[in-house]
Amino acid sequence: MKKQLLFMALLGGLTFGGTQIVAPTTAQASTQKSVKAFPKKLQGAWYHYDGHGKYDKVKFTATKWRTVGYQNGSRYASTSKLHQRNLNADPDKLARHANWVVGWKMTVRRASWTDLRGWNQSAGDGTYYKVANKRYHGQKLAVLSEAGGAGVWVTQHYYASKQVAKQMKNHRFNSEVYYA
Repeated sequence: MKKQLLFMALLGGLTFGGTQIVAPTTAQASTQKSVKAFPKKLQGAWYHYDGHGKYDKVKFTATKWRTVGYQNGSRYASTSKLHQRNLNADPDKLARHANWVVGWKMTVRRASWTDLRGWNQSAGDGTYYKVANKRYHGQKLAVLSEAGGAGVWVTQHYYASKQVAKQMKNHRFNSEVYYA
């Protein structure tokens, strides 16, 4: 079993071009559980300015994830509730819950991310979030990064206030790997 896990990790490392993705592991795989609550660093309201007078907003409470934004000029909003489950459970065999998510912590490129997926999602990538302190013109900012894809590529950043979000717009930090 250990040899299989090592081989899968090596294969994954080669597949993702050296990207290090470490999922939580335990001695008893059957007891592996998803997170019960969102990390305190994530909790609160976060804003991203789209450059056209509109703000996307992500809000986390201990167990809720709310997103509000604009796509092609139309507003969208979504609220999901975090639930804990055994990560080895087959999502296709669980009761259907359209607004439930499951999350777990993982390490990618030496950063701690929270990966969110639909309760019944059995394939595809999740939406990843992390909070890190970044420097911008000598100022230290708390930055919520959102990412997706197999390589956990950053798609956008959120900030704790609309004012900072508008100032930062679509700024890219050198320390991140971006999607396109």
